[in-house]
Amino acid sequence: MHKPARSLGQRIIWACVILALLCAALFSFFNVVFVYTVEDQFFRHQLMDEEKRQLQQSQIVAPLAAGMQIFQSPKDFPADLQQQFEPNTQRTEYSGEQGRHYHIRPFHHPSVKAPVWLVAEVSQQLVVRPIRDEMLLLYGISTLVMLLLAAALGFTLARRATRPLTQLAELVQKNQFSPGFAQKFPANEIGVLADALEQNWLRVQAFIEREQAFSRDASHELRTPLAVIQTSCELLLNQQWPAEQQQRLEQIQHSSRQMNQLISTLLAMSREQHLGQTETIKLAGVLEQLVLNLSPLLDGNSIELELQVAPDLEVQLNPVLLQMVLTNLLQNAFLHSAAGTIFISADSQQLLIQNPVHDDDQPTELTALFAKGRQSSGYGLGLGIVQRLCQQTGLELQLERQAQQLIVRLIWPQL
Repeated sequence: MHKPARSLGQRIIWACVILALLCAALFSFFNVVFVYTVEDQFFRHQLMDEEKRQLQQSQIVAPLAAGMQIFQSPKDFPADLQQQFEPNTQRTEYSGEQGRHYHIRPFHHPSVKAPVWLVAEVSQQLVVRPIRDEMLLLYGISTLVMLLLAAALGFTLARRATRPLTQLAELVQKNQFSPGFAQKFPANEIGVLADALEQNWLRVQAFIEREQAFSRDASHELRTPLAVIQTSCELLLNQQWPAEQQQRLEQIQHSSRQMNQLISTLLAMSREQHLGQTETIKLAGVLEQLVLNLSPLLDGNSIELELQVAPDLEVQLNPVLLQMVLTNLLQNAFLHSAAGTIFISADSQQLLIQNPVHDDDQPTELTALFAKGRQSSGYGLGLGIVQRLCQQTGLELQLERQAQQLIVRLIWPQL
């Protein structure tokens, strides 16, 4: 049975954890951007205030703020700033050597033709950078705590939400239904599903009981007249009759045997639960007994039988099922074989029945009829039933036409 790679509960937990991780990462990113933006705006406003003060003076004067200088040209910048300076850009922030950090602002002063530059070295005034590692550590710890809380919340939700569904799935998997099992589930979508499942299960159980009762009654009603027919045929065959009447009586006897076997097969198929009980069976003994029982079908025909099965060969199958399948296959081979040799062999992998067929039997017709589960008048009765029996227990039935030979392979289930 196929099992999902991840349960529904695990998916709920992972969804909560991933959502918490995304939210924590998003808000941490916004917070970092916010504090850096606030800090940059603080220095920008300092430079703007100094620019206003300078414009109020007739000449350029020394800035009031510590770490702030005025330069006539970028060539006069400090060496570390001059190395990184990018002219013709709007960049106003540069990192220098030995932890220095610069903010610059150009402006025009009436006393000077060329623009002048306000440069503020703000490394001693930075607030975010000194606590950046601690801030990131705090974000990481907070994110981890949020993930643990999200996992706990997801586990709680998943357990509450999926426990009834898991119990229902176990009931379905183990087939441990009992009347009224839907009442144990809560009155939500799972309860509705359980109630619908119980109603359908009760309907199926009622249908199975009706079918089994009908099969028992039909089997009993059909066996009684068949027993009378078989007994009458046996009594009549003990007397001397003309060849034509003798042949008719034998045909009636063979048909009644086939009908009796068909009834037994149908009755067993209606009780599928009994076909799963397996035993270790010596195949040679079963085949020899069946060949002996069906040997009257070969009387009067130019047919020889060759049986090659090791005496110690064993198979693990239900004995009733094996007998029904082999009986149908052997009857088919004995009744509808052309003159020649029927070859039967078996090994640990498969059983092989090979019998000659008439020239007018077409393999395409056999294949089509067998695929549709119907019976061919040229190849016997019961192939569809045998196919269904094999499907129930893992057996594989293969039919193949080679030249004037019909090859039937019954492949044993692999343990």
